[in-house]
Amino acid sequence: MTDVRIDPHADTAGDRLIRTLETHGLTTRSGSDVRTGIDMVIVDIAGGPEIWIADRTGHTDSPIAAHPGWVAIYRPHADLNAEGETEVYRSEGAGGFTQDTAALVVAVVQYAAARSLAPA
Repeated sequence: MTDVRIDPHADTAGDRLIRTLETHGLTTRSGSDVRTGIDMVIVDIAGGPEIWIADRTGHTDSPIAAHPGWVAIYRPHADLNAEGETEVYRSEGAGGFTQDTAALVVAVVQYAAARSLAPA
């Protein structure tokens, strides 16, 4: 896994998603899975798990007007292995970027909070 820096002043879907998630108190970073070529926003969860988020094409740099929908995957072992991986959210982008991103953020915030409170 490699970290990719998203320009905080840019206005791609990923840039806006990072700013929105951070506004809701989540720790985020951008990354790329070298094996699959997927660019993602990563939400760090206390204790080591992560939630990986990308659009349905496997990227985060899509223009807002062409938003294809989000996919969010909970990774209990981060990038060590996919064991226990769970889909948190999937959409087709219906309703546009703003509505879809709002629904994604609600799902991710609730899922991250529940996992942060779960006993190890």
